[in-house]
Amino acid sequence: MYGVINNSLKEMIYEKFGEDKWQHVLSVSGVPDDSFLSMRSYDDALTYSLANAASEVLGAPVDACLEMFGEYWVLETATKSYGMLIDAAGDDMLEFLSNMNNLHDRITSTFLNYVPPEFFVESTGNTHKIHYVSQREGLTSFVVGLLKGLATRFERDLIILDQCDLDVEKGTHTVFQVELVPK
Repeated sequence: MYGVINNSLKEMIYEKFGEDKWQHVLSVSGVPDDSFLSMRSYDDALTYSLANAASEVLGAPVDACLEMFGEYWVLETATKSYGMLIDAAGDDMLEFLSNMNNLHDRITSTFLNYVPPEFFVESTGNTHKIHYVSQREGLTSFVVGLLKGLATRFERDLIILDQCDLDVEKGTHTVFQVELVPK
C-alpha cells in the first residue's frame, strides 16, 4: 500500500488517541520508522502490522480499527487530499460509488503500479448491492468504514442488510446489500 495510507492511519491515531498511543502502535508493530513517503509503495504487510498493533494497543478488534480508519479516510484524508476529485465524482452516495472506478483511474497515473479496488452498484428500488472487488484480502472492514463515511458525507443513514463474501481465486469480492435513508 502507499505511504498516504500509512500516514493517514498515523494521523488518525494521533488525532483520536494522542502521540503516545501512536508511538506505542509503532513499537508493537515492529515498523522501524513512521516517515512514510505518500507516493511510495510499501509492502502490504507493513500496513497490516500497523493495523494489528493498533488493535492491540487500543484494545479493540482489528475489524473495529479498520472500520474506524475507513470512516476517517473518507471524512478526513480523502477530503483533504483529493477534495476536488471527490466533489466531482457525484452528488449522492450511489452516484459517487458508481464513479469510484473512474476516480481511481484518474489517480492511477499518480502512483506507480497502482492496483485499485473496484466498486459496482446494483439498485433495486430502495435496496442496493455494492460490490467491492480487490486483489487484497483483509480490508472488508475498512470498506464498511468507507461506506459509513460516505453515508455521513452525503447525509444518509446506512443500513447494511447483508454482507457476503463470494469465492474468488485471489483477493476479495464482497457484496453489501444496503439501504440508504435520508437523515
